[in-house]
Amino acid sequence: MRKRHNNTGRSRWAAQRVAMLGTLLLGQTALAVELPWHLGAQKGQLSAPAAINTYTEKPGPHPIVVAVIDSGVMAGHPSLQGQLLPGYDMVSGQQNLRQQRSPDFSPDERGTRCGNRLLANSFRTHGTEVASLIAGNGADGVLGVNLQAKILPVRVFGACGMLRRDLLDGIAWAAGFPVEGLPDNPHPAKIINLSLAGGFAQCGSDLQALVDRALQHGKIMVAAAGNHFHKPLQEPGNCRGVISVGSVSAENRIEVYTALDPRTTVYAPGGGAKLAVDAPWFVNKLKVATFDLDFLGREQATSRYSGVGTSYASPLVAGFLSLWLSHNPNKSTADVMRELPQFQRAVEPTPNCGECRPFGLFHPGRLEGM
Repeated sequence: MRKRHNNTGRSRWAAQRVAMLGTLLLGQTALAVELPWHLGAQKGQLSAPAAINTYTEKPGPHPIVVAVIDSGVMAGHPSLQGQLLPGYDMVSGQQNLRQQRSPDFSPDERGTRCGNRLLANSFRTHGTEVASLIAGNGADGVLGVNLQAKILPVRVFGACGMLRRDLLDGIAWAAGFPVEGLPDNPHPAKIINLSLAGGFAQCGSDLQALVDRALQHGKIMVAAAGNHFHKPLQEPGNCRGVISVGSVSAENRIEVYTALDPRTTVYAPGGGAKLAVDAPWFVNKLKVATFDLDFLGREQATSRYSGVGTSYASPLVAGFLSLWLSHNPNKSTADVMRELPQFQRAVEPTPNCGECRPFGLFHPGRLEGM
């Protein structure tokens, strides 16, 4: 049964959030904060065709834990203050420049080398940027989909790449399953976000068994479709039960870089090249929390419109689902798949995949009680 909506409560929340966006007080300095285009538009403004329109939705009473299985998260960013749970570095000894797994879930240092391979700075900040799209608190203008979500950082790769075993152990630990040699996870995730792709063309039996186990325990797994330029899904997005996420532009067109497969569950804003339109979303990139070097070579927390890829579309879906589940914490993947049509937005089809029936997500104004 659906509850009657409290429109007064929603309007009050929207007003509070608009006020927070209009002026964010950091110490004694008032900074103007714009609403990121992928979340929607404020009253009287035109929303981007692909926006998920969630910024007015008040989170429910149940904080949802979202695991970010990634390169690690830099906990010192202001946009993530108060949003992080104790995570874990799951990179095993032979791949880990720190020699062992540990509770230190931060990424490798900038400029780190593994043999002759230099860690790309984009990998160093990747997990931080993904986390900020889910639960950014508004500092530095980075606003996540669900400010009440809690991020569980699980580091599975660094300068020396990723082992399959580390990925499997990372997913298992995030879900709350025992992992040999590690302490139990005190904050099991309800949603597991995997902003990575590139495994087998068919989901391996080991990964599929773990996905099945997670689904049986009520977990929801979201994975990037991959930036494979219209090629089919790879792991983990091709595993049964995983919600795979492709990428669309702000104008709701499938991006050229995204994997393209009839099995792709949903598409979300992932950004790309600038658009030739006179609108706030012409930048066509997602605003993320990240780190840059200042003119003295010191690393500084910052934010910018630089998020491009299915890696950034995936956390928008994870955040969207966390917002919904904050009202309905016992929903399963089966429930999500059955009720997903309530949140569908048609996506412009592409002739490159005649079997594809793409759709995106949007907030229709009735997450509560569904």
